Amino acid sequence: MQKHLLTATAALCLALATIAQAPTTGLVAYWPMNGNFSDLSSTGVSGTNFSATATTNNAGAVNTAMNFTNANADPLLVNQYATLPINAALNFSGTQNFTVCFAFYTNPAYVHPGGLFDNNLNYGGYGIWWWNNGGYRLQFNYRNNSIASNVITLGTWVHATAVRNNGTISIYLNGVLNNSTTEGTQTPSYPGGSRFGTFYYSSYSPPHYNGHNGKLDEMRIYNRALTAAEITQTYNAWFNAALPVQLTSFTATKSNNTVLLNWQTQYEQNSSHFNVQRSSNGVNFTTIGSVQSAGTANAATDYSFTDNTIAALNGAKTIYYRLQQADKDGRTALSSIVTVKSETTDGLLTVMQNPAVNELRLQIAVKQQQQVQLVITNAQGQQVSTNQLTLQQGATYTALPIHQLAAGAYYVTVTTPAGKQTTSFIKQ
Repeated sequence: MQKHLLTATAALCLALATIAQAPTTGLVAYWPMNGNFSDLSSTGVSGTNFSATATTNNAGAVNTAMNFTNANADPLLVNQYATLPINAALNFSGTQNFTVCFAFYTNPAYVHPGGLFDNNLNYGGYGIWWWNNGGYRLQFNYRNNSIASNVITLGTWVHATAVRNNGTISIYLNGVLNNSTTEGTQTPSYPGGSRFGTFYYSSYSPPHYNGHNGKLDEMRIYNRALTAAEITQTYNAWFNAALPVQLTSFTATKSNNTVLLNWQTQYEQNSSHFNVQRSSNGVNFTTIGSVQSAGTANAATDYSFTDNTIAALNGAKTIYYRLQQADKDGRTALSSIVTVKSETTDGLLTVMQNPAVNELRLQIAVKQQQQVQLVITNAQGQQVSTNQLTLQQGATYTALPIHQLAAGAYYVTVTTPAGKQTTSFIKQ
């Protein structure tokens, strides 16, 4: 069977997202929390601090996050918090999509539920908090209904994203969808300003309760629903900004029975080595080699590794690679995953992101230039989208708009001169 040189173009885009900045389109507020509650977005909604203190982020860097010490048994005693003035840019209606991204750390000394960010959730607005409900969970509330995450371990940094998208509210943890449900029906109102590190309720004096006992960092609010890829990008931007190694590219290129891996770092500090890891299913990875790193470098540094052992994978159609970066202090971090196809066959269809939100990202591989048809059908077999594409030889990556589709199960079919292939996906 004819072999082709395949470069993991789409995977490279995912790897580049590792070092990309968080999205800026629709950004209405951004609080880095570098020792204060200043808003660096064009909206300029800066907060007033009530005794919260500057602290370390997930990498231990000083003055890069804010700490709230609220270890009182009485939930009405909130010692440390911050407030925001009422601002229309943050007060979304029942039809407006929005996203809230941030990182939080909860002290192992759990006292009571803790408000992380509250914009009038008791009045139909939105809010995010953590509590003990059969385990410590994150909760996202909007229009008087809420969704809870899976259990979270206390004493660890977690990146959280809360999304309202056309009536569905979702929680993402560390860039991955965790849980979704339908929003409530209450009409939102915003009688008071937003609060960091506590809940707001006007009937209390002072008007707050259940203070957070832990840290907050890098909070962003968007007036739109970020895509799943953008959420992963935002998580990576937060996580990798704290690492002493900044990865700027990572590619995998297959030629015959070898795969050449190339990557580049922007700078390094106290780095030790890279473990090259490989998988045949994208889940279970094995270290197949190690490359010594520069240690300390202030300029771009290039690395490469050749995998000569792919024949041992017994004909796996897709090969997955990632890097485990190790520091001299023992910390490790994983890169995004890049992939190569072991061979090219007409109509080899792969869904690159499932569930999908606003777009369906696909890889289609063909042996020669040709026109193909892509059809999306719903669970009842009705066609809801038809597209004609001209593909070049090899692997092509494309994205189909699906924002207009209702949430649910769908099928995408690619038709080539050689036949058809169908696969399923979930529209979130």
